[in-house]
Amino acid sequence: MKNPSSHQIPSPTTASPLRPDTPIGASPAPRRRKRSTMVLGVLIMLVGVLGTSMLVRSAGDRVEVLAVARDVPAGQQIQAEDLTTAALPEDPALQPVKASEKNSVIGRRATAPLHRGELLANSQIHGGKALPDGQELVAVEVQRGAAPSDALAPGDQIKVISTPGKDEAAPASGSKSASPEEIEAQVVKVGAPNAAGAVVVQVAVASTNSAQLAARAATGRVAIVLSAKD
Repeated sequence: MKNPSSHQIPSPTTASPLRPDTPIGASPAPRRRKRSTMVLGVLIMLVGVLGTSMLVRSAGDRVEVLAVARDVPAGQQIQAEDLTTAALPEDPALQPVKASEKNSVIGRRATAPLHRGELLANSQIHGGKALPDGQELVAVEVQRGAAPSDALAPGDQIKVISTPGKDEAAPASGSKSASPEEIEAQVVKVGAPNAAGAVVVQVAVASTNSAQLAARAATGRVAIVLSAKD
């Protein structure tokens, strides 16, 4: 009979500590990726700085141009007091007269009404051709149907005739006032019709008649007759 004590009880196996599963080949993020991210950030910052500097520089590229300091009627000579200067960014779409040309503008005549605050364009001033001695330029606005505007051209000889008012009757035939007052002039420039069909015609007229013609034109009660060409 065997002695029970002779049997050895196996000792319990010591369990190894648990370790988290680590993927084979896992390693910290490579330094190359971090370096690329830093370089990209620096490039973005440089682009922003360059863009800002270009905007500041473009805002500083301004040009001095002429602007209208006070209203000038069409046909009137432009005086130094009628002009002022303004600094604007260069824009190919805008073609105002440069401030350096101010002396050449003074003494020329406005081909259209100039309004305070607007920029002065070359199209708003007479081309610089001097009128003959004893003549002045007057702007005459005629209403739709009061001038053969389609047939008028620079150099044409015309007659500017006073017309009766809205509530006035035309003079009776044979009366002393049957023949309307007329002033002879020469066409310098014909403007484009406005929304109402009115046309502004620039005319050269004798200095002795310029004030009278300007006063008539201001009433709007005038018509233009095209004289027969030779």
